[in-house]
Amino acid sequence: MLDNIANDPISSLPASMARPAGHNVPPLPHSVQEHLGRLLRADYYERADKPRYLGDPALPLEFDPYLYRLEQKERALRIMRVREQGTQAVAEALAGFTC
Repeated sequence: MLDNIANDPISSLPASMARPAGHNVPPLPHSVQEHLGRLLRADYYERADKPRYLGDPALPLEFDPYLYRLEQKERALRIMRVREQGTQAVAEALAGFTC
C-alpha cells in the first residue's frame, strides 16, 4: 500500500492540484498515521530553537524589541491603573473624616 502512495505522481502535486478526496488510494491506517505523527513531532522538537535558560520561551531574537515595547506599555498601564485606584481609595478614606 505504501508503494502505491510513494509511486503516485499525483501525491507530489500541491493540494490545489491533487485529486479529490474520493480517489482510489485508501488512507493510511491509524497506527501508521500515529507513528508518522510521532516522527514528525520528534523532528520538530530536534530542529526547534533551544532555550537559553530554564523558563526561556526560546523565541527568535527578532521579537525582542516588540516584546520590550509591549512590556513597557503594559507596565505603564498597570502603573496608571494602580495610581487611579490608590487615589480613589485615599479619597474615599478621607471622605469619612470631617473636620
